[in-house]
Amino acid sequence: MSLFGEPFTAKCLKSGITIEVGEGQSLLQSLLDNGISMDYSCEGGVCGTCVVPLVSGEVEHMDEFLMDDEMDSQIITCVSRGEGEIQIDV
Repeated sequence: MSLFGEPFTAKCLKSGITIEVGEGQSLLQSLLDNGISMDYSCEGGVCGTCVVPLVSGEVEHMDEFLMDDEMDSQIITCVSRGEGEIQIDV
């Protein structure tokens, strides 16, 4: 396993695209590489700048920003990863 983890798929509902996130990529970088404009700052999972709404799917949360009650509805794109397929509202 790489530094980032297993590959996963992110369906981006607003933009209508599906992104394959490789094991060596962050969701943030994959979104940027696919033309989705994102705000980001620390890229370490602590500031919350790159948070996006999570519509469905399982997430391995590796950030230090989200509270427990926010983890079912948001994902920090710089460090957290989907498991299998997720849907995000970007």
